[in-house]
Amino acid sequence: MFKKILSNTLAQVISKAWTAIISIVLLSVLTNYLTQDLFWLYSKVYNYLWIFVFLADLWLYTITIREITKNKDDSSKIVSNVMTLRSILWIIIIFLSVWLAYFLPWYNDNIALISIFIISVFTFFSLINSSVLALMQANLKMEFSLLSTILWKLLTLWWIMIVVFLVFKKSNIDNFSIPFYFIMLSWLIWIILTTWLNYFYAKRLTSFWFSFDWKYIKHIFKISIPYWLALFLSVVYFKVDVVILSILEPEKIANISIALYSLPMKIVEVLMIIGWFYLNSILWELSRNFENKDLEKVKNIFKISFKILFSFSLFLLVFWTLFRNYIIELVANKSYVYSSEHLYSSSDVFFIVLLVVVFYFISNLFIYILISSNNQAKLLKINIIVALFNIIWNIIVIPYFSFMWSAIITVLSQVLLFMLGYIETKKITKFHFPIKFIILNILFSILIFLLWNYFIQNYEISFYLDIIIYGWIIWFLYVWFFYFLYKKFNFSY
Repeated sequence: MFKKILSNTLAQVISKAWTAIISIVLLSVLTNYLTQDLFWLYSKVYNYLWIFVFLADLWLYTITIREITKNKDDSSKIVSNVMTLRSILWIIIIFLSVWLAYFLPWYNDNIALISIFIISVFTFFSLINSSVLALMQANLKMEFSLLSTILWKLLTLWWIMIVVFLVFKKSNIDNFSIPFYFIMLSWLIWIILTTWLNYFYAKRLTSFWFSFDWKYIKHIFKISIPYWLALFLSVVYFKVDVVILSILEPEKIANISIALYSLPMKIVEVLMIIGWFYLNSILWELSRNFENKDLEKVKNIFKISFKILFSFSLFLLVFWTLFRNYIIELVANKSYVYSSEHLYSSSDVFFIVLLVVVFYFISNLFIYILISSNNQAKLLKINIIVALFNIIWNIIVIPYFSFMWSAIITVLSQVLLFMLGYIETKKITKFHFPIKFIILNILFSILIFLLWNYFIQNYEISFYLDIIIYGWIIWFLYVWFFYFLYKKFNFSY
């Protein structure tokens, strides 16, 4: 069973690794093609719309996985009605997002409103695709999504490169609004293709299409509300800082702040998804064991999952911290590493927000324990506290310390989520942290960081060779260390 979970997770990680590489190339193209004002608008629109995406999501992806796990014979009914429910929610959300944007400063100009509308339509297909993927995830059949997702990202990249390098060359145009619309449209066109491909593959598992069983839709809606509120609040405290920056800072300063802040946050968001893949793979096993009241198995799953997520998150922290300047320059350009127009740079923010990854991985493990054990009330209470903490402190610090303290508040919010999740989860699983395991990981990571930071600072080879040679050596050392941990500690359910 553990091997099946790992293979399913690995398929998603490989998919994400490839799409992350493509996304980095894409981000590099956009940051070098668009002006900082337009890149700011691009980031601002996506952050704004993501809040509404989660409004329409209702945490239905996770709920659908849990429901299918408990009722395999009703898979078709569950997915079909979830698709209908998501469509209804989307109709409400698209009107709400455009209407509200019209009354918000910095969102009510034509280019922003048209972009919001385009991405709103993209949201519909994204929600339907998520319903299909939930069915595949519940059956641990995510391998095909590897191909469809990579194809989607590649086609998006090709479309945008044709737009910026062939059709609308930067040297030949003064008005970037038309190519900006084409860039926004790229996401819509290829998500339609991806949804279609995933749908026809998932039909091999069970036949499904939109259906309207009002009684069941009400049931799904009712059990989703507490999770939706918790999820929405988690999105608010992770995305609201960009909105607050755009409102509380003068427009010119806000544009630069959001551009410098958004770049490292987007990279960190990609890294955070890796842990989410693993957790979705174990959700069905956790739900089944809670259903059977087999708390000993739950405890074992928690122990092994903690070890995997903690070790891997420290590797990501060390690796990306060491190479943060290289990565930012590779994705964007040197102006993001050494900002001459602002006190802080993207590199400074990246150094801080990478800490989010470690706390996010483990705090999400706590959250998934609460989800699978039907403790939605506790989860909602936790997210209300964290969201209020984040919003209040961002409003206090942004006018004085700009986006650098937004990054610090984001990290502190994750620490608070970790602490509150730990308190509630311990009541359910009665687990204990493996102290020796944690200390070994931390000491090894500190050693690797200090050693290779010295080499990178004093024995620089070249831009690409530093990443390739030093990066592979660090990867090899961590693989050896993971093998050592696997032999020394119990890594099986």
